[in-house]
This record gives sequence, structure tokens and C-alpha cells, in this order.
Amino acid sequence: MPHKGAFVLIWLTACAFAATANAASSVPLSELYPGDAGIASDPSVILAEDFEGERFDAWDNRGAQDGALELERDPSNVHGGKQSVRMTATLGKDNGSYLFKRFDGHDDVYARFYVKFAEDCDYVHHFVHLVAENNANKWPSGGAGLLPAGDAKFSTGLEPTGKWGRYPPPGAWNFYSYWWQMKGAPDGKYWGNSFEPKTPVVPERGRWYCVEMRLTANTPPNADGEQAFWIDGVPVGRFGGINWRNTDALKVNAFWLLFYVTGQSTKNPINRVYFDDIVVATRYVGPKTDRR
Repeated sequence: MPHKGAFVLIWLTACAFAATANAASSVPLSELYPGDAGIASDPSVILAEDFEGERFDAWDNRGAQDGALELERDPSNVHGGKQSVRMTATLGKDNGSYLFKRFDGHDDVYARFYVKFAEDCDYVHHFVHLVAENNANKWPSGGAGLLPAGDAKFSTGLEPTGKWGRYPPPGAWNFYSYWWQMKGAPDGKYWGNSFEPKTPVVPERGRWYCVEMRLTANTPPNADGEQAFWIDGVPVGRFGGINWRNTDALKVNAFWLLFYVTGQSTKNPINRVYFDDIVVATRYVGPKTDRR
């Protein structure tokens, strides 16, 4: 896999992490809406997608060649309801697929999604992102190898990484982030920096996980920005002391549900992943609760 820059790690205890996670509210949003019923109506919700419709109308843009992005109806590959979304990457044909949503900017955004890697899914090149960008386009923009300006863009992707075969497929969860103060690579370019929890967490293929990520902008000029993630409601990694931006006009304003696979990450001809029950909000969401 390509070089991902220097590794940065600031580890806080699970107790401190949990306390901060609930700072916006003492009750997870999901507990107010059992089974996620009606959660889209909450004023803190930016996007709620359960893939029960026939189209992808909630999204601004999608990347899909034939067969790369499809609704899935096999009950064994659906988390809630009757449908999920299946993304397929076929080497020599495409690099997978994505769904992209642009929204009004916020300084603190959470994204919860359920994900299941197919039992034969190999390593992934890039995965799910939250983005802050001084750009009104309704589609994702590139920037690989480039250092973004402090008033232009920062982003983070919660991704599984194999660390050159150290972890089994699909790899261990880590943040892969771009921002104006990230460290460069030996080749003089900027390939993002990785933030890894002290204890690696490798998802098991063939089962559903509730994954939630948080991106908190800093207060310029202070380096008080953060990012954090939870797996099945358990805090796994929190990383602070980050100077994401040099102006508070740059805010988190996009969610990128991405499944990007290349020949650098795998030799498998076909790789698949399933997503379901997505909620993007300005407060902690938490795993779905049972209907009462």
C-alpha cells in the first residue's frame, strides 16, 4: 500500500473519551428514536439513509459503473429493513464506488454507519470520509499528494489499513487525514497522516459493525481540534491537539461514503462491502436501539 506519511498518536483513556463523547448530550441520539424511527426529523440530523427507497435521492453525487453501486436485498447482507447498499470493486473495470453528500458547514460532525465486509474482501485503499472544504461543488474533489491551504480544506477518512500485511484483511481501523499542517513524505509530497489507536482493532469479515466517527474543528489559531471513533458504541480512538484550519470560516460540510480499491491494495479480482443505517448529525448518534 502507498506511503501514508508520519504517524501521529494522542491516546486518551476510555473514561475520558466517553465523557467527551457525551458532552453534546447526556443521551445518545439513537436512544431517543428506537429503531431509528423518525430520527431524520431531529434538528441535529444532517443526513439519515436506510436505503429502503429505490433511488439515492438523499445524495448529491454518486460514482458507479454498472454493478459497482446497487441496492442489496439478500437478508443476510441487510442490517435493518429490507435493503442495504452494496459497493463492488472489480479490478480492471473500476475502483469501486461512492455516495457523496454536501451540507451546510458545522464545527463538530458525527457520522454513524453500519458496515459489513464480504467474507472474501481484501485490503481497501480508501474508505469513509468527513470533509471540510471551501468548495460548493456537489461532488468530491481530489488532492492526493498535495498540501491543502489552511483556509481551503481538511479531511479525515476512517479506514482499515493492512500496514503492508501486518494485519489480516481488511486491516485495522485508523484515521487517514489531510490538513495544512500534516507531515510530508520522503518523496517531498503529502500523502496524508495516519492516526492509529494504541490497540489495533481489525474488523471480522462477514459480520455487521456499527461504526461512528467524529470530526471536530479547531478554534483558530489554537490546536484544539479532534477526531474520534467508536465501534459498536465502544470508544476506540481519540486524537486531539490538531490545528485543522487557520480560519473558522472553513467548516465540516461533506460526507463521503467511499469504497475505493486499487491494484496496490489487493490482487483479488472482486471485492465487496455493504453499508446500511447511516446517520450524520451534530451530536453523538450511537448504535441503533430496539423498537419499544
